Amino acid sequence: MSNAWWNKKYGKDSICAITQTRLRPGRNKYGQKRSIFLGCHHGFNRVALQDWIVSSIEPTCPLCRKEFDPIIAFIAKR
Repeated sequence: MSNAWWNKKYGKDSICAITQTRLRPGRNKYGQKRSIFLGCHHGFNRVALQDWIVSSIEPTCPLCRKEFDPIIAFIAKR
């Protein structure tokens, strides 16, 4: 399967700021998105962002601190 569409949209070297690992396209075996992009256009690995949200009082982007709605972030079709 080619990931050319991913590289075109997000770049070949899209890195999660939390885990410092490459973001992955697609969904896992449970149908959950592997990477989450917030309204501020910063992207993160799903599990790392979930852990960030759980440890935060107010859910904010780990990079720019812009607040976001976690429900919207995890169900958005981006």
